[in-house]
Amino acid sequence: MRAQDAEALVEALLKEMLAMRPPVRVVSKGGLWHQRVIDGFLRAVTLGGQNRYLTDYVTTLGRTILVPEGWGRVAAHRRYEVLRHELVHVRQFERWGWVGMVLIYGFFPLPAGLAWGRARLEWEAYAETLRVTAEVEGIEAARDPRLHAEILARFTGPDYAWMWPFPETVQGWIDDCVEQLAREATEAPPR
Repeated sequence: MRAQDAEALVEALLKEMLAMRPPVRVVSKGGLWHQRVIDGFLRAVTLGGQNRYLTDYVTTLGRTILVPEGWGRVAAHRRYEVLRHELVHVRQFERWGWVGMVLIYGFFPLPAGLAWGRARLEWEAYAETLRVTAEVEGIEAARDPRLHAEILARFTGPDYAWMWPFPETVQGWIDDCVEQLAREATEAPPR
């Protein structure tokens, strides 16, 4: 996809988000005190393993999507993919509310290691990541082993506090999702 086309997708999505009631906002996280507190907490509980929360990670809290410094320099197609992923979390907040999201995401059944609630919420969003990757870059991009390895590392590594330490399960979710996307692509009528 051409950069110009990808930038148009981002702009259209941002307009759509602002038109939602209430609107979904995109805000820089670096200057927010509570984000610096979360960064310090994550560094402590992961023994320094998650040390890029403020610089590399996008976070959704309710109807606010918090982006790192330099977000505008990220390739447009990647920003579009990430915003679509984060909109899944917005819908989860709508479905579960703040208390539900805090309990499911943070503590069910454990805050680390076997964080099934967080893993399921994130899997829903990463399925959207694979879907939008296939839409924007093609099904082969969604099949890319590097993308799969990145997703797998999120689930089984310190980025999300080792939320689901079973790589075979996560890889199975990825494989099933990509195969479903491939079936949908072949069954879709031509445009």
